[in-house]
Amino acid sequence: MSKRRKRSNLAGRHPLPQRRRENEWRDWPNLPTALVEDIAGRLLSHDVAEYIRLRAACKEWRRCTDDPREGCNRLDPRFRPRRWIILSNRTDGDGRRFLNLSTGASARVDLPELSRHHLETSTEGLLLLRDKASHAVRLLNPLTRALTDLPPITEDLGSAYTVWTMGLFQSVSRTVYASVSYETSPPSVVLLMVDRGRAIAYAKPGDQRWAVMDDEMWRPDNPMSCRFSSASTLQGRFYFATLEGHIMHARLCPEPRVVPVVVDQPNTDYNMFCYLVPPDKDDHRSGGGMLMVRYYINLDHLSADEQRIMKRRRKVMDVIRVEHQMRENRWNLIQVFEVDVAGKRLVPVEDIGQHRAVFVGDVACFSLSARRFPCVAGNAVYMGARGARCPPVGVRYLADKTADPPFKFTTDDPPLLDDIPVKRYRQGRPDLNLVPLARPCTLQEYLVCCAGLLGGLKD
Repeated sequence: MSKRRKRSNLAGRHPLPQRRRENEWRDWPNLPTALVEDIAGRLLSHDVAEYIRLRAACKEWRRCTDDPREGCNRLDPRFRPRRWIILSNRTDGDGRRFLNLSTGASARVDLPELSRHHLETSTEGLLLLRDKASHAVRLLNPLTRALTDLPPITEDLGSAYTVWTMGLFQSVSRTVYASVSYETSPPSVVLLMVDRGRAIAYAKPGDQRWAVMDDEMWRPDNPMSCRFSSASTLQGRFYFATLEGHIMHARLCPEPRVVPVVVDQPNTDYNMFCYLVPPDKDDHRSGGGMLMVRYYINLDHLSADEQRIMKRRRKVMDVIRVEHQMRENRWNLIQVFEVDVAGKRLVPVEDIGQHRAVFVGDVACFSLSARRFPCVAGNAVYMGARGARCPPVGVRYLADKTADPPFKFTTDDPPLLDDIPVKRYRQGRPDLNLVPLARPCTLQEYLVCCAGLLGGLKD
């Protein structure tokens, strides 16, 4: 009897809390300012997109939080969409799809600015734009829609002007890297431009003109003369790798100059591609440091004895045997290093973490978590697309030293009827509209094109 009475009492009390919840009312818009600021700070440390959603909820919450579009906040590191990348810029209309490499979230953003600008490159989620009519330089935050105007690049800048104004269809090797350097106050935008010439230019919002860094560095008779290969940002400083195998720091303070950081195994035959991968704060096992991936297209930099030993021990080394159309086979080599900036050295890495995957290419280098993206293999290096054909190696698995063949694409460009398109096609022009051989597109196909081709894979 007591058990029945107990159950009956519990059942009788159950509806009362429900009625109380229905009658509760909270003045959410007028929460204490300190509480809203605390919530906003927590969201901002997680993802700037969540912070934007909070500000969009009501007028009162916008009033007590910082506006990321205000002049002083446009380049504030708190509002940078660091881990967001644009999946493809080869779509009709203003809508673009963005992907968060840390959380796996995706968002479609309307960017009418892209109809009036060329997308030159991106840096930590910011898009570097060039006005189609005036060639003016602007920096766009695609999530906050903050647009930062920068000074025009004028003729008095010499090689920097030549590279910047080179028509997109006149040069097969034109590449632009960009970074926001926090070595100055306010922050400076640094442009690293590569074509037949090379130049580094930097400017702050509000400056009247760009400045050019270390013209003497690019003279052929300079023993440290180098050709750019890729770039990365670490702790607010801009670093770039060279085809010779060096790592340089484009230092702005106390005086602007290029400072060698790592000078290791110079490559004089230019048979090597060097890629700098930004730190990955999501993978604590790997330490989250900046990585360098070296991809050798042959073993000519080694002596005959070293090549013989490496080929014999290929099961435990990084050497890869690949098929070649002109020869029976060819040997490739992929090596991964962690960059010790303080020690000015490269530390060989055999394991980048079970859940970390690295994508490297001429346009961008990034890493992501295989936990968030189960279709991507962890502890692996994915090689970015180069034209209609990827490098001979598509994926390198570091754990067992195996490799997968490259991803294959086709192009929807018109038939190659004259010499100019044929030349563009053979030289792997990045403006080719690559499409996958089969639909639907896989995430790996999108990502290898994001790394290797400006504009990515065509939807």
